[in-house]
Amino acid sequence: MKIALIGNPNVGKSTIFNALTGSNQQVGNWAGKTVERKLGVLQRASQTIELIDLPGTYSLTAYSQEEIITREYILRERPDVVMAMVDASNIERNLYLVLQILELVPRVVIGLNMMDLAHSAGISIESSKLASALKVPVVEIVAAKGKGIEEFLLEAIRVGSMSSDPLPVEVSYPADLEQKIQAMELLLVDTPWVKTYPLRWLAIKCLERDPEIGQKWSISSTKLSENKSVNSCCNNGDTVSYELQEVAELPGESLLAKFEEDGWTKDHFEMAIADAKYRYISSILPQFRKHENPNKPTLTDRLDSWILSPFWGYPIMLVILALVFWMSFIASAPLGAAVSLGMAWVADVVVGLLQWVQAPDFVQSLVRDGIFAGVGAVLAFVPQIAIFFAFFSFMQDSGYLARAAFLGDRFMQLMGLHGKSFFSLISSFGCNVPGIMATRTLEDPKDRLITILINPLIPCVPRLGVMSAVVAAFFPGSRGALIMISLLLISMLLVMFSALFLRRVVKQTERSAFVMELPLYHIPTWRNVLLPTWQKTYSFLKRAWTFILVASIVVWVLSSYPQGVPMNATWAGKMGGMLAFIGQPLGFDWRIMVAIVFGFTAKETTLSTLGILYGVAADASQSIAQAMTGAMTPLGAYTFLVVYMLYIPCLASVVTTYKESGNNLGWTSFGVAYSLTLSFVMGWIVFHGGLALGFQ
Repeated sequence: MKIALIGNPNVGKSTIFNALTGSNQQVGNWAGKTVERKLGVLQRASQTIELIDLPGTYSLTAYSQEEIITREYILRERPDVVMAMVDASNIERNLYLVLQILELVPRVVIGLNMMDLAHSAGISIESSKLASALKVPVVEIVAAKGKGIEEFLLEAIRVGSMSSDPLPVEVSYPADLEQKIQAMELLLVDTPWVKTYPLRWLAIKCLERDPEIGQKWSISSTKLSENKSVNSCCNNGDTVSYELQEVAELPGESLLAKFEEDGWTKDHFEMAIADAKYRYISSILPQFRKHENPNKPTLTDRLDSWILSPFWGYPIMLVILALVFWMSFIASAPLGAAVSLGMAWVADVVVGLLQWVQAPDFVQSLVRDGIFAGVGAVLAFVPQIAIFFAFFSFMQDSGYLARAAFLGDRFMQLMGLHGKSFFSLISSFGCNVPGIMATRTLEDPKDRLITILINPLIPCVPRLGVMSAVVAAFFPGSRGALIMISLLLISMLLVMFSALFLRRVVKQTERSAFVMELPLYHIPTWRNVLLPTWQKTYSFLKRAWTFILVASIVVWVLSSYPQGVPMNATWAGKMGGMLAFIGQPLGFDWRIMVAIVFGFTAKETTLSTLGILYGVAADASQSIAQAMTGAMTPLGAYTFLVVYMLYIPCLASVVTTYKESGNNLGWTSFGVAYSLTLSFVMGWIVFHGGLALGFQ
């Protein structure tokens, strides 16, 4: 049985999906699209259920990929039943999507979620009366506490197993609009498209001149017999002044042209149809909803009076973000040190076993100086990554991240970006790959492209980890905090400069408004916080034991052969020597240049490369940074930090940029060249500016 899970953003779909499917999830992209696709398989009563978590959307129009994908899945895949999630505390807004779903499919079950939040806001809903009003089953749910989830699924299975389709409610439109809908229905009734689309829905979309539908069919190929009359479609006997004989002789667009002559434009139809739906919702709302004191401020209202305040909102946001970074990079340090010590102990045990079995010296060196010195240094970042993504998931599920985007919209608009770009940039502090993928929420392709191109200028957790280790070695004490703040300020300023510059390069002419619905605050579930944290951390660990392991072995080979020669005479040393002309004006030695090159494969490999090239054992990342103190001055270290923070994003980011930009090699190459050029230009300015100011 195929079941589709649909709802507005932030209504608890992820909680339901995770609770029902657990680890039996497949995550990927929809074919030909860049929106995430989630599929889960579960068993109930010896029946296999395929549950599809469709993208969160406010409507089923054709303005964003989420709307198009959700609509096309329902139409093309024809799920056995739709589980429609509704926020009980915001039911009027949510029912708009439900009415659109009922126009497409007859088998629908409503999950009335967040009943506890509705009660706390003084809202009471009688689910049985809501079911009677819409003629579909309704199940009360408190997903955060696990209540009603299983009942919701079982009711969906029951409806999906029915022998015949139920007859859900049909929205009645004003008489003049209804006549035009029925006229269009008669025009389309003999066409092949009614086998794919519901006739009434198809007629409405035709009147709205839906661009996606228009790409798939054309009325102009429709021919009607002259003996049909428009007023035969009107059940109330009213006469419409549009003759079908004229429509048959003229192109199919002529009926729309006739309507347009009377002032019924595309926008007029869209507004009239949406207004009719909301009027219908308002008419049935008193039947099942009571609001004790609608003017009484809720907990969300009281919190938002501070959090969304133009005066207090920004300091609060800075404190929260500072807490996240402090927990990620400072409070996690003991855990990182413990991981490093653990890896050092494992390295000693493994090397001891190799010595016991009298393994060749090059094998012992490979394991100790290659694998453990490289991968071991990278694994020290695992606590930082896990803590950062845990906080990020908590902010997202609690409802705060939407507020942060709202506050960040002002700065995004100053840079010519959409407010949703804030999500992408914040995500990039964890990893640039999901940060780039987060641009999928942007409807305008130009907004998406600009945000993708500036995204790599945000330092990710692995880069921040390497930077913090180098800062601690060269700038101990309170100076280190000031140095890190200055680096992040440089990053932010270059993001703003690059966004303004790219607005001209991409030739962005239109700036869309930032409209979003702020969800109620609620305490996130452990599953919704820990599951995505584990998924992202596991992805990092998998890279460490595959991709980074291979890179560490390659670096060890290059730095160990030919044997019996100084390090600078090895293959790695010769490669660094060839790149010396680039690094010399910035005060870099050949080791730094080799580490920068290998950092392109994955930013984590920079530290592992430095560990191997400086001959540091697999103990702690701090010792690698300390080994660098003998190779460069503090000014050179600061220059390295600036270049490292800004230069070419990792290979995974480049591949993701290519995919998310629509497989556009030109823009991907431009993004790589831009960040590479910008990083070395800024490095040259910092280094020579520092020398001019008397820094050594």
